[in-house]
Amino acid sequence: MAGVAGPMLRRSKFQGARFLAGLWVGGMVASALLATVAFGLGSLASWLLPPLVRQIAAGVVLVGFAVADLAAKTPHIWRQVPVQYLKTMPPGKLGVVWGFDLSLLFTTQKSTSLTWAALTGLVLLAPSASWLTLCGMTTVGVLTIVGRSILFQLRRPSLLGDFRQPWFHLVRRTTGVALVGVAVYIALGA
Repeated sequence: MAGVAGPMLRRSKFQGARFLAGLWVGGMVASALLATVAFGLGSLASWLLPPLVRQIAAGVVLVGFAVADLAAKTPHIWRQVPVQYLKTMPPGKLGVVWGFDLSLLFTTQKSTSLTWAALTGLVLLAPSASWLTLCGMTTVGVLTIVGRSILFQLRRPSLLGDFRQPWFHLVRRTTGVALVGVAVYIALGA
């Protein structure tokens, strides 16, 4: 995203700002939609399953995600938002479409399993926090893109990083270990 927003901001601050605003709006719409589904599934799970069963299930799923991250096999679809949208849509509309697509969470590449861990926790343990959590994740994500775009605009793309850099593998392993810790915490019923 910073690779799109940064150059767009460099060409025209107005167009870049429209893209980023659209990104947030589209992301919030998709997050609210996904939160509604997570809340519904979580409410159903709360009604059908006792808390201990939901805690154990959450712990098992988190361990699975931890193992996937530690093995560099984070589950995701090998797809990105179509690049041809860059050439066919104005910045505001592009941001809305791109933000909606990204915030659906199931449609694009993932760097770690933290997104899946959050969804698992929401559905099995805290469905009432779905809207705040998912809309908050979108807002933090867009603010991160804004920060990275500013770095790009300052001509410091080397600070942006990519998935091939060694630090990225460290981040993925760290999330794997952290997810194991959270799973143990849940399993102990804390």
